[in-house]
Amino acid sequence: MGTARAGARRLPLGLNWTRRQALVPYAFLLPSFVALAVVFFYPMLRAVVLSFHANTLGAGLGQFVGLSQYTGVLTSPYFPRVLATSILWTVGNVVVVLAIGMITALMRGRRFPARSVVPALFILPWAIPYVAAALIWGWIFDYEFGVLNYLAVATGMAAHKLNFLLGCPDALISLTGVSVWKLFPLGTVMFLAGLQTIPAEYYEAAKVDGAIALQAFRYVTLPGVRNVTIMLTLLITIWTFGRTFTIIFLLTEGGPAGCTENIVIRSYLEAFKFFHIGTASALGVIVLAISLVFSLAYLAYVYRSDRRHG
Repeated sequence: MGTARAGARRLPLGLNWTRRQALVPYAFLLPSFVALAVVFFYPMLRAVVLSFHANTLGAGLGQFVGLSQYTGVLTSPYFPRVLATSILWTVGNVVVVLAIGMITALMRGRRFPARSVVPALFILPWAIPYVAAALIWGWIFDYEFGVLNYLAVATGMAAHKLNFLLGCPDALISLTGVSVWKLFPLGTVMFLAGLQTIPAEYYEAAKVDGAIALQAFRYVTLPGVRNVTIMLTLLITIWTFGRTFTIIFLLTEGGPAGCTENIVIRSYLEAFKFFHIGTASALGVIVLAISLVFSLAYLAYVYRSDRRHG
């Protein structure tokens, strides 16, 4: 009885022991929340506010123009082009990363020479920073001294040097290859985790029924990794559509002639090349809105999956 009264006794700050214990996790999260508020939420809200004002170079806000910045962006001659480039870039990354991720995950489950070394090689691209990766591939793609041009000419695969970053659509294809090289380890790891959840009995039953390897892949493997495929697709879409900047900017800066200029690069150019802060903010908010749609789709899918398995 005395213990119960002591436990119910009010502690400092007007909170009993149970409530204080419930607040402990939030206290640990508070520093992270403050950091996110300073470096993420405040700039995001600032961009939203700037998008409703005229372009200005001063520290203050320009004249309030309502939705004029959005109207100007959506009706501009460059917007359909950068939107199409963003969509092509995103679709290319998603399709190729899914394909290579699945292939490498299936290879990981096979027995072959140097099998223990392969996982490290697969993860290595993911571990290399984006700036370092862009510089390395810039040297590889170089028109005069790049190793790819040297090998292509030396082996007879090409009669002359190739414009990996100097022509269109070669530049977009080359940059997509670099992005895929950076992202496919994520697909490999996720597919590998999904494959390990498929019971071996399913493959044994398919073999007993006379299914060949391709049929087992279609009717056992693909349904078994369906959830992983959907989650990976949404993650890569969010990442490549709204957060791709470093590789494109360092290798081509959106060129040649705007061939690799997506919405993110255009927003940067509007802000720091043309000094159209309001226009750049409007582009950023449009990217944020589109990314938010995919993020909500991802969260809804995760929530439904948890409810289904809960």
